[in-house]
Amino acid sequence: MMNRRTFLRALAGSVALALFPVQVGSAKEPLVIGLQADLTGSLPDYGYWHDKVVRAAVAKLNTDGGIAGREVNLLVEDTATNTDVGRDKLTKMIQGGADFVIGSQSSAVSLASLPLAQELKTVYFPLGEATEITGTAGNRYIFRANHSVRSHAQVAYRWAVETLGKRWTIVAADYAFGHSHATEWPPLLQSAGAEVLDTIFIPLTTTDFVPFLTKVNPDTEVLFHVFPGANALRFLTAASDLGILQKMKVFGVICTVDGIKLEDVPAIEGSYYVSNHPHRLIDVPESTREFDARFRERIGVTQEGTEIETGRPTTGSHYWYGWEIVHLLKQAIEETGWQSPSDHPKIVQYLEGLQLTADFAFPQGDKFIRAQDHQAFHDHYLERFEQGQLQVTQRIDKLEAVYDPTVDYTQQAL
Repeated sequence: MMNRRTFLRALAGSVALALFPVQVGSAKEPLVIGLQADLTGSLPDYGYWHDKVVRAAVAKLNTDGGIAGREVNLLVEDTATNTDVGRDKLTKMIQGGADFVIGSQSSAVSLASLPLAQELKTVYFPLGEATEITGTAGNRYIFRANHSVRSHAQVAYRWAVETLGKRWTIVAADYAFGHSHATEWPPLLQSAGAEVLDTIFIPLTTTDFVPFLTKVNPDTEVLFHVFPGANALRFLTAASDLGILQKMKVFGVICTVDGIKLEDVPAIEGSYYVSNHPHRLIDVPESTREFDARFRERIGVTQEGTEIETGRPTTGSHYWYGWEIVHLLKQAIEETGWQSPSDHPKIVQYLEGLQLTADFAFPQGDKFIRAQDHQAFHDHYLERFEQGQLQVTQRIDKLEAVYDPTVDYTQQAL
């Protein structure tokens, strides 16, 4: 097995990225963070922004002296949004010297990677949102610092039934993330007096959505859609062309429109989305707006949520994940005195039950990581597409997102 020192000497010829600022002394061996970035495949917008934001976070820490006086090196591997590739890249990073790894946005890649994190005893932060990641599929070495699908459903289902309607059709991407939504929403909707008329799964590789959209029950009052990336734009455009969006209320998770140019789909005027963070600075709560403004400035994003240099739309509801995880690692390492992977049990026990307060390191807001299932809980938002842009209509407190844990990882050995 290649050790860290050997790997770092070979780094120049690798696809990995290393950040070596002059401000940090070189007496101590560098600390290495890995990133499973979905740079290609079905989630390239998420991969682009997670890569950019994590790079910025590492550069900031190194400018400020690193973590516990150690340089921070970043290894980036492209998962191609593919489970086999993503799992292999995780193995490569850990065997190549990664001390910690920030995972893929893809729930499928995240789920495929969880057993490896346990097998290789590496603290792993999956970004995928399928509920089972911090449920039956997880283990004590994984921590999800962002929301789960169940939290999204928990915070929005009652409002959606009361506001939008009681007869629903769910149209979802045919992979782990879409299936998780199709599992979580119906029981909650039914408890609020609604019914799901049908659930339609559409393969990720689909380019022609018409055959699927013609199956939508005309009695539908609420069309709930779950798609990531470019397929969201194709789906919404096709639904608009068929007149479906004009006949029923449109509701979805923010993933459906995160990272796309909303002006390209004007027909979604009036549609609603449950989100994790506002796209526009003006919609960020005053208590955290200063932190979010500094975060945007550091990563090169406008107040409206586009990249300053290119005008590219951000994945603004998701891109903060990596920033906060890097700073979470800094806090955990310095508080526990972590020196090497043999100290991982210290990190695990420190993170279990940890509460975080909003600041520049955690610009999304206050949150906590539940000890039993290593699931974080944070505030959520309802956003409406109005006059060509997303606007927040309601903030939902993090306590509304809490549900009973289904596992207790603290009982697992380290």
